Amino acid sequence: MRRNLLPGFALGLLVLASARPAAALDRSSLCWRDYPIPTAAVNYEQAFAAETLAPDPITIDGKAITTGLAEKTIDSLLGGAASVVEGWRPRSDQEQCEYLLEVLRQHANSMHLYRLGDLKAKRMSGLFRAAEWQLPGAGTLRAFFHKASDAEPDRAYLFHLTLLPVALDKVQRRKGKSYVLTRPGVPRIEWNIETNRVSISTRAAGR
Repeated sequence: MRRNLLPGFALGLLVLASARPAAALDRSSLCWRDYPIPTAAVNYEQAFAAETLAPDPITIDGKAITTGLAEKTIDSLLGGAASVVEGWRPRSDQEQCEYLLEVLRQHANSMHLYRLGDLKAKRMSGLFRAAEWQLPGAGTLRAFFHKASDAEPDRAYLFHLTLLPVALDKVQRRKGKSYVLTRPGVPRIEWNIETNRVSISTRAAGR
């Protein structure tokens, strides 16, 4: 069933080849529009089976990974250093808005439309980086980081979770009032649509 994702729904990204020169804020730019490009409503079951999610938080064996955490903190929670996808690059708020539009073009659905809409409203500028971790048996977690200057701490502002694909009929809705999707096997993965929380358990049931 297709539903529009609620605002606040907490992106692989094609990384920009290089940072653009500093530019003044251009409100006429397509990126500042509420609906800059056509997007499709999310089919949650299909997204959970074979698409990139933008969850927040993600819990792995009870350890919560949330926006606002530093890269080193996530390293420690996941037990290893990330691979660099994009090194630190300066961007103005205009350039960051255009960057987020590139993300949306690669994931043109309502999930990313609302999430990126929230982010561009923050008018972030400074230094930006992207890094990712392999989650054995589950997929890949990519985090996008920001810091206002070299002297400031880095903080994750967005996650992309790309799970290993499964057949659509393997995705089931858990019984109960909450809208929670599950994928069988180990690791066991659940996605609570209402809270946008993805939970991953690498332990077999009963352990």
